Amino acid sequence: MTMDQAQQEQFSGVGVDGVITPTGAADGVAPGSVIMDPDAYFKRMVQPDTAPGVWRWKDIEDVLEEMKKRPKRYPAYRRFAALVNQQWDGAPGASPLIFVGVQRIHKGETLPGHRHNSVAIYYWIEGEGTAYVDGKEIPFKAGDFFTCPAWHDHSFVNTGDGDMTMIAIHDLPILAQARALFWQEPVGSENTQHMVREQAGSWSAEEDGEVLAAAPAIVKESGA
Repeated sequence: MTMDQAQQEQFSGVGVDGVITPTGAADGVAPGSVIMDPDAYFKRMVQPDTAPGVWRWKDIEDVLEEMKKRPKRYPAYRRFAALVNQQWDGAPGASPLIFVGVQRIHKGETLPGHRHNSVAIYYWIEGEGTAYVDGKEIPFKAGDFFTCPAWHDHSFVNTGDGDMTMIAIHDLPILAQARALFWQEPVGSENTQHMVREQAGSWSAEEDGEVLAAAPAIVKESGA
């Protein structure tokens, strides 16, 4: 079946995927801007499926132990193992929406006050200590959960005789993907950072982002 002249005129300028490039895009003002018909938009919106992510505890321990060997590089606030599923593009996470990290705070250490606009769920699997959320004291031990609402100042103190290990779950990736993730570390308006490359040097505003970016990273495959 061939298109008649009217149909050809109707569809001229429309690509095979239905993407219509606006007039004036060539001027470089908005090079990523296109207009799509419903079918083209649907094709772009539907994402490929992902297989389950699997992270073995031995591998997590190996990463935490490697960090322990470099205390200056990995103080308490930086000593966490992020569980990342690399099956999609965009902000990293255990899933496209959820961050999962395992953090270890050694005996006598304090994780300084900080806050972020991601909501956090904390679950302690080892040790005991005290959390302070906007000044409210919350004692905890292994097996306890608590949630930290968005933008609440929170800190942790290890009051036990050994390591304190917790699992942290955040909605961080979806906020980062939307370029809407903010945090302060340490707390203070002067330390507010926004998750855009030009505006975020490191997790802590007191660190030199260029120095940290040049330092070797610890990345270990897991799930086998």
